[in-house]
Amino acid sequence: MKLIKENKKAIKFLLVFIGLYLTLNTLYGFYIQYYFPASDNFTRGITGQVVWFLKFFDSSITYYPSSMTEYIPIANDRENMIYVFEGCNGLNVMIVYLSFLVAFEGPWRLLLRFTLIGFVLIYIVNVTRICLLYAVAFYFHEQLYFFHKYFFTGIIYVMVFVLWFYWVRKIKSYGKPKSSAGAE
Repeated sequence: MKLIKENKKAIKFLLVFIGLYLTLNTLYGFYIQYYFPASDNFTRGITGQVVWFLKFFDSSITYYPSSMTEYIPIANDRENMIYVFEGCNGLNVMIVYLSFLVAFEGPWRLLLRFTLIGFVLIYIVNVTRICLLYAVAFYFHEQLYFFHKYFFTGIIYVMVFVLWFYWVRKIKSYGKPKSSAGAE
């Protein structure tokens, strides 16, 4: 009982984090299942934006969403280069990010601001990641697995940890009076 009392804040954090993550992830799973066997709208939208950007470099690049599979090929005029799947859309990373922010309580206004900033950054980094994966597939195909599985995934999660760090710092300093220079 003493252990629980001493760790009340940490236990509350874990319960809120895990509970919110499981709830949002389950809702996300229902969202994905609704579209099965096709890809979901968000993944198709991300893929379309990636292709739009890549067309600046090669006008033959296109994508082929299908009602028969959840994998969306991004191809040039010669071959399919990469396949975008629901796990590539960044929504799960956003769910983990938001679950942490809510679990590490802070003022609602600040929570909304950090959520919006984080979601936009995750979105931009994720679209950039998929574009770079296309380039890796094109120029260094044998390295695609490494870059997809480890390198770019690591970059997104490091960015999320940095955002969490700033969230914790902001919450810890929130409400503290600003110290004036020379005041004791």
